[in-house]
Amino acid sequence: MPQIRQLAAIMFTDIVGYTALMGNDERKAFELLSKNRQIQKPIIEQYNGRWIKELGDGVMASFNTASDAVNAAVKIQQACNATKDFQLKIGIHLGEVVFENEDVYGDGVNIASRIETLGVGSSVLFSKTIRDQVKNNAEFQISSLGSFEFKNVEEPIEVYALSNPGFIVPKPGDIHGKRKTPTEQKSKKGIFIAVAIAVAIVSVLLIFKDSILPKNANASTIRWLAILPFENFQKDSTLFLSDGIPENLINRLSAYPEVKVFARSATFGLADTSRTIVSLRKLLNADVVLTGRLQKKNNKYILNCELVDAVNQNQLWNNEYELTSDNISKVEDSIIISLMNPLQISLVNNAKAVQKNKEVNNAAYAEYLKGRYLSYGSTPEESEKALSHFREAIRIDPKYAAAYAAIANEKIVQGLFSTASKKEIVDEARTAIEAAKALDPGLADIYTSEGALKFYYDWDWQGAIASYKKALELDPGNATIYIRYSTTLADLGRHKEAVPLADKAVELDPISISSLHNLGWVNLLAGNYKKSTEAFEKALELHPNWVWGYLKKCMGHISMKEYDKALSLVESGEKLLKDGWGSELLQSQLALNYKNCDQKQKADTVINRFLKYAAQNTIQDPFAMSFIYYLQGDNKKANEWEIKTMEGRFPSAYLMSLAFLYDKKYFEGEAHQQILKKMGFVK
Repeated sequence: MPQIRQLAAIMFTDIVGYTALMGNDERKAFELLSKNRQIQKPIIEQYNGRWIKELGDGVMASFNTASDAVNAAVKIQQACNATKDFQLKIGIHLGEVVFENEDVYGDGVNIASRIETLGVGSSVLFSKTIRDQVKNNAEFQISSLGSFEFKNVEEPIEVYALSNPGFIVPKPGDIHGKRKTPTEQKSKKGIFIAVAIAVAIVSVLLIFKDSILPKNANASTIRWLAILPFENFQKDSTLFLSDGIPENLINRLSAYPEVKVFARSATFGLADTSRTIVSLRKLLNADVVLTGRLQKKNNKYILNCELVDAVNQNQLWNNEYELTSDNISKVEDSIIISLMNPLQISLVNNAKAVQKNKEVNNAAYAEYLKGRYLSYGSTPEESEKALSHFREAIRIDPKYAAAYAAIANEKIVQGLFSTASKKEIVDEARTAIEAAKALDPGLADIYTSEGALKFYYDWDWQGAIASYKKALELDPGNATIYIRYSTTLADLGRHKEAVPLADKAVELDPISISSLHNLGWVNLLAGNYKKSTEAFEKALELHPNWVWGYLKKCMGHISMKEYDKALSLVESGEKLLKDGWGSELLQSQLALNYKNCDQKQKADTVINRFLKYAAQNTIQDPFAMSFIYYLQGDNKKANEWEIKTMEGRFPSAYLMSLAFLYDKKYFEGEAHQQILKKMGFVK
């Protein structure tokens, strides 16, 4: 369809409080959308209008005349109010627009959408161009609201409200909408100026902070923030932004002490039905929730963000951004700056955080985000694709430290799941870590990966602790660091230090397998068996098909001599396995649990199944093989496979240092102790 440029009256309608409706009752909210559609379509057609499209809970329509648009708005509001199910706000503007491919765009559309945002329930607002066309119609009573400066609109627009009986004229204090901020009214340089002004404000406040701010001004304002992955219905090449932008917002906002941000895994793994405001309040006890929606409008991508108070479901902030491949990082900067006021983040206390946002190559940044999106996948193919994007980011910008750190992390994850050779993993991970450290030694991800490399491959136990400690100093709000750090401390026997860190991880990430598994494991090693079983119990309530949860909870009950409960758990775990088989390590754990429950026959069945598997397949994890021989009572072969585990520097080798897995005689035996000495566990 060719472009057609013409004068048209554009009308936008929007359901008031729809976000809260979605939070309370999704089914009802979708029913209201259907009812809204049933009300509006026939009325728009009755007044010679053209239904353009739905925009979430809003509708966009065009009319040939101003009077048709206003008459349609009147009828729509009357019909809506008669249902008493929901309220609408309506905005109208007459201007030149372009019709193309069943859509319409142009300044006329932009102004109409901005006017609608000023409205309240049961209001009809319109521009002066509409008012001039209908002012002589005695049926319409009209009141001026004054002139407003809107985002992305050059000149101020005078806005009027229909003031007939039954229609609400917004009071000055109720008028919000997408207007220019004071900064934007003084300047048209957008995001760059916003950041510059924020930094300038920081400098001024730092000078006068003692006289301006009371001491401990922010002590009582700390709140828990949940950030959801953004909605994106395009199903196109922009999908990576749905996770990438909110993940970066989580990482960056975690640096501010005035707000506590739930970890990525706490919100991104939730089912769609749990991503409502009400559910987030119930599951996480979230105080505020940030959501976003990415839509394609007029061949452009528009990101709408909203911050909602989870307690009373009031909107605290919202904004709209035009998103391109060239401005992703700048949009993130703008969102961060805009959120500081509603989140009560002090510029004075966070001068460094405001100033540290660095310019990045936009194309490299896009590749980095695509890699991050895939790095959370579950297949070797997704992992390799993630690496290809990180490498492309480095090709575009060879000095991009974050991409090097991401490569190191991805290679280490591959190593833990045995999807690449150990030498290749270690070599590339080590090279990437050193490159990232040379480029940006203040990047926490570097030391998180370095800690894992030192622990699982180098057996540099103290070095691993130092790396995790450094990572935590740089990023104290990162749940992943707490998890890896506390696990390392617990595995090395430093239980008193490990437990508080595991608690902190769960505080940041209260419902994921990662944090709850870590809490259960750390307390199991520390001898806090009740707390351990409680952590695994909560994990299983949230993730009932998690086999390891059953087996490790079983270990806690065995330690408390609650053998009936333990046996029930190990049997439940085995039932979830396909044909009774899991990973090699899982099979060895299954056999151990049956043996410790005094179920020799069942333990022997698992051991024989493993040995049959080993005769037909190449063993991927020699520690599991050594442990199966230990359980069978063949200490000589157990030691032979322990040596293979040590010499191959397999990630599971550290498990040989955990005394509670073995009987005292074997663990303290000369052969086993020699292995631990060579690994540095025993002096």
